[in-house]
Amino acid sequence: MYVDSRGTLAHSRDYDVRRREPRYFSTIPVTLQRFLRFGSFVTRGVSLDVSVRGMSALVCGAPRVGETVVIAMSLPDAPVEMLATVRHSTDTSSGFEFYVLSSIAQKGIKNWIQELQKREEKLFPYLYASASKVGSG
Repeated sequence: MYVDSRGTLAHSRDYDVRRREPRYFSTIPVTLQRFLRFGSFVTRGVSLDVSVRGMSALVCGAPRVGETVVIAMSLPDAPVEMLATVRHSTDTSSGFEFYVLSSIAQKGIKNWIQELQKREEKLFPYLYASASKVGSG
C-alpha cells in the first residue's frame, strides 16, 4: 500500500503502478559490458524480465545507477546488442532502460516478446480471457 510523505494513506488512483509496456518473465544468459576508468569490463548475468523499452537482470557486480552499458544476449532469431542506461541497481537485480534500438535488435526483441506472450497465454488462459472481456467493453 502506498503511503504519502505525511504518513497518511493515499488513494490508489494517486499512485499509478502501471508500466508503459508490459513485462514478460524470461531467463536467458546476458553479458553486460561496462565502461570503467581502467577500461571496459564484461560481466555475465541472467535476464529476469523484458519489455520493448527495457529489462531487468541479475548480474555479477552491480552497475551504478545512471551508468551506460551494452547488453548482449542470444535471442532465438539472432544475437543482439543494446545500449542501455542503468535505472536501478541492487545486489540482487538491476533494471535497464534501452536507448533507441537498431532495427535488428527491435525486431529480435519484439519476436522474443511475442513468443513469451504466447507461452503465458497457454499457461494462464483464464487470465487472458478475462482481460480481453474487460478491454472490449
